[in-house]
Amino acid sequence: MSKRIRTYPSIGEIAFVKSRRARKLTLSVKPWRGARVTLPWYVAWRDAEAFVMEHADWLREKLRKAKSYEESGSGLLDPLLAATSAAELKQQALGYLPRRTLLLAEKHGFSFRRVSVRKSRTRWGSCSSVNNINLSIYLMRLPLHLIDYVILHELVHTIHKNHSPAFWSMLDGLTGNAKELAKEIRRYRIS
Repeated sequence: MSKRIRTYPSIGEIAFVKSRRARKLTLSVKPWRGARVTLPWYVAWRDAEAFVMEHADWLREKLRKAKSYEESGSGLLDPLLAATSAAELKQQALGYLPRRTLLLAEKHGFSFRRVSVRKSRTRWGSCSSVNNINLSIYLMRLPLHLIDYVILHELVHTIHKNHSPAFWSMLDGLTGNAKELAKEIRRYRIS
């Protein structure tokens, strides 16, 4: 497989991928992945670029919708965008969870060292003693308000390293109903 990235002023960045399995030129746009043109190995790069220009309006509209999904998170709830494999779930999680964590941390005045996204099946998230936050890819199967709850839960652990009354008080101040959210999330299985 051969790959090239090209940026168009009126469209944005597009990945061109030559594949021996491809039988025709295809365009796809996915949230957190962007636009991609797949072309058979025997098709010239310039023909694929002409194909993009023929479909520029379609691409702009699809990229606009994908960006909207990314920013609002509503795409996570769209069954047509649901991940069908652990690899796709991880891709979505990598595109969404670190940015959402940073946004919530900045909004509420928290700091942390780094965010890792893993295939954890035992915990939704954790916070280390040095404030590294680990989040499970399976969070992407939860409703958005519960994803935020887990992220905020771990951010509060950067201040309170246990589940003391002070921890719950701070988390409740951020969510408005921490104990209810804790009950709600127990209705979901991680994997």
